Amino acid sequence: MTERKAPRPPGCACSGLYLLEYAPYPLLPINGESVVKSDEIRASFLDFFRRRGHVVERSDTVTPSNDPTLLFTSAGMVQFKPYYTGEVAVPYRRATTSQKCLRAGGKANDLDEVGKTKRHLTLFEMLGNFSFGDYFKEQAIQWAWEYTTTILKMDPETLWVSVYEDDDEAEQLWLSETDVPASRIVRLGAKENFWGPAGDTGACGPCSEIHIDRGAAEGCGAPDCAPGCERCERFLEFWNLVFPQYDQQADGSRPPLKNRGIDTGMGLERLAAILQNVETVFDTDGIFPIIEATQAMTKIKYAENPVPYRVIADHARALCFMIADGILPGNEGRGYVERRLLRRAARFGRELGLTKPFLHQVCPTVIDLMGHHYPELGESRVQIEKIVHTEEERFGSTLARGMDILGEVFEKMKQQGDTLVPGDELFRLHDTYGFPLDLATDIAEDNGFDVDRQGFDAAMRGQREKARSAWSGSGQAAVAPVYNQIHDELGETAFEGYDTTTLETTVTAIVRDGERVEELSEGQTGELVFARTPFYAEAGGQTGDTGTVDGADGNAVITGTRRLVGKTTLHQAETRRGTLHVGDTVTLHVDEAKRRNTESHHTATHLLQAALQNVLGSHVHQAGSLVAPDRLRFDFTHFEGIDAERLQDIERLVNSYIRQNEAVSTKEMPLDAARAEGAMALFGEKYDDVVRVVQVGGTSLELCGGTHVDRTGVIGYFKITGESAISSGVRRIEAVCGEPCVDYLQERERQMAQTAHLLSAPAEALCGRVQALLDENKRLAREVDKWKQAAATGGAVDYMSQVQEISGVKVLAVQLDGQDGKGLRMALDNLRDKIGSGVIILGSADGGKVALCVGVTKDLTGRIKAGDIVKQVAPIVGGGGGGRPDMAQAGGKSPEKLPEAIAKAPEIVAGLL
Repeated sequence: MTERKAPRPPGCACSGLYLLEYAPYPLLPINGESVVKSDEIRASFLDFFRRRGHVVERSDTVTPSNDPTLLFTSAGMVQFKPYYTGEVAVPYRRATTSQKCLRAGGKANDLDEVGKTKRHLTLFEMLGNFSFGDYFKEQAIQWAWEYTTTILKMDPETLWVSVYEDDDEAEQLWLSETDVPASRIVRLGAKENFWGPAGDTGACGPCSEIHIDRGAAEGCGAPDCAPGCERCERFLEFWNLVFPQYDQQADGSRPPLKNRGIDTGMGLERLAAILQNVETVFDTDGIFPIIEATQAMTKIKYAENPVPYRVIADHARALCFMIADGILPGNEGRGYVERRLLRRAARFGRELGLTKPFLHQVCPTVIDLMGHHYPELGESRVQIEKIVHTEEERFGSTLARGMDILGEVFEKMKQQGDTLVPGDELFRLHDTYGFPLDLATDIAEDNGFDVDRQGFDAAMRGQREKARSAWSGSGQAAVAPVYNQIHDELGETAFEGYDTTTLETTVTAIVRDGERVEELSEGQTGELVFARTPFYAEAGGQTGDTGTVDGADGNAVITGTRRLVGKTTLHQAETRRGTLHVGDTVTLHVDEAKRRNTESHHTATHLLQAALQNVLGSHVHQAGSLVAPDRLRFDFTHFEGIDAERLQDIERLVNSYIRQNEAVSTKEMPLDAARAEGAMALFGEKYDDVVRVVQVGGTSLELCGGTHVDRTGVIGYFKITGESAISSGVRRIEAVCGEPCVDYLQERERQMAQTAHLLSAPAEALCGRVQALLDENKRLAREVDKWKQAAATGGAVDYMSQVQEISGVKVLAVQLDGQDGKGLRMALDNLRDKIGSGVIILGSADGGKVALCVGVTKDLTGRIKAGDIVKQVAPIVGGGGGGRPDMAQAGGKSPEKLPEAIAKAPEIVAGLL
């Protein structure tokens, strides 16, 4: 595989993109000559369409880069959606890709089918060819048939075609342009043969599919068995030719597309299964080695129980790509799906006897199999293995917690004589703790209980509906049409800010309140577009520049700079004097002081990453950042807290890099060449084919488009101000440099001097002085506790005279005012000694809140439990709580209800006894 400059295909307006070129493949050796490999199929497909004028585009990430409404990239056409609708100028008219797709959440979700069927996957590669206002049905059908029968050499007699029920044109083209007879063409409805849109809006249209007849032995025997048969899987669809010609709107209407075209999709794994003559997609050369890697860890063979192996292989692939594309485990959105996939795979591992973390040992096989085509896998190898391992260990803790909760449920059921574990309890275990239903079922059956599967399924359906309605997108706002129009008309803004912070230019467009206007008057705010600019637009974590605009008729301040479409720069402006007009010649001034501080912070992040890798290990990788004039924030992959001593080591190392005063240089080069030189990339970022590389002496080499200092010595000093965890496996360091660092240190010094004055101690003696005060405070607190206990249970009130006897059990329920939870616990210990054997319920109202404390002497916990009592008393005061069988606590927010709760407590105890 080599890289070259692409020729312009017919109708292409691009200047030539860098793209992947594959050595041309001859007719693939199918019919018994040898087994074709998945890599060969992918390469032959891309080469076939490259030779027919298609630009070979890189796969988009599994998180769509241009569609905030989609959870994941579910089809090859997702990255091209704007080309069909005309939202942006089309850089070329034909493209082909092998797109990594993920269908594990949202509208496109195959998760529950994985392992059960022969063909469903969550992560798969989709081969596709695309036309944007260029060729349409005729050539798409011709080429699909040519590739299938000539390159793949599939037997035409085994191929069937389906078309949309109203698409006469497609049927006639299949008859006139190919060898398919009318007897092997079927018409199907919208469910099977109308595609899209991907998401809520966008391109859609009728489609036509190619199916292979796998023989009567795979069929149902019905005389009408054909593609679309729901009784069997004799006919396997492997290539979908979509004819996008409508633009679905949010209201459901479908006006014609501006650029009608072609969007085809063919699953690489499914095609490989056909060509390699294997039973399932899991038996292909692209997946079966993952199954073998898992099989090597267990005594249970694949043939004995294939489903767990298939789930593990699929989910391991999905996890590797998700992590490589910057998705990290979490509790919502994409992170929640990732965590669910991992825990689902770990749970299936238990069916194979794999009770300890093992997935991180499977992932290297995925990387080795696919890393040559998707280099981001190899670059993220360490991160993938560590994140997966960490999550597996967390899941082990989760299972332990789930077992404890399940034990409590069983104990309660035994007391109440129930035999059916409630579905809502099972769902709570599954949803909150990730505890698998089948594992809970096995444990329940071992303990003599049945499970309410219907109740669980109902709760699961409700959760899915809630999640579906709650997903509002990735957080990115949809781009207003005006910005696409400006980009199409004016093109990219020339950025000259690497070399200057002041220049003269022309106002080319003004946007106010989402509309293009001709002028921006005094006091008005809007966005200005210039022919060229020194202002850096917010990107890569670096905040946008601020500054001023000066013209003959007016001036304005620039409060921020951003890009919404392509590289057209939008300057957020507020006019301070006069009026600015489209066509005005103006002078732009970047705020020099803020820019220089930002540059220092940006270069410092590169030095920080180098220091982190040096001190913590090579697994450290940038996962996000903020570079601003007043501070920097750096997120990175790491799997445990960093103690103060190591933080100091990191800080010292960064400052040593600064003192070396190394030169900072930049150059542009092809992405693959930069990767070959070892340039580090941002975790999960998709880059252009030509990238900018920033090198700091021999210390750092990174892909970066930001602004930087010329030499590290300019940074001055680097000070870490904070370190914390932001998600599983990701830490954050906050720091300051240069002038902001001076401000920070002087403020800390001022606070220390003020504290020393208040404590009447010199700065060097502050720690000892504060420790002495803390020790004195603890001593006084103990004295106060003694007085509180004496006041609550002392001789002034004879609490033992208030003891009742219920079913042979002594019960004391009293209100002690002015006590907090700790005070009630101390009073409980005192009264429990006095009562000997019995139940004590104490309550206190203090500061508008209620505290409850319930104790049961150990000889009675077999008959009644403190936690059961408090769960019934607490709701009376508007609260809740729990605890051990011998002691439980609760809080409440209705102090006026406390007398009622104390009065009802004996009745509650009687009911439980």
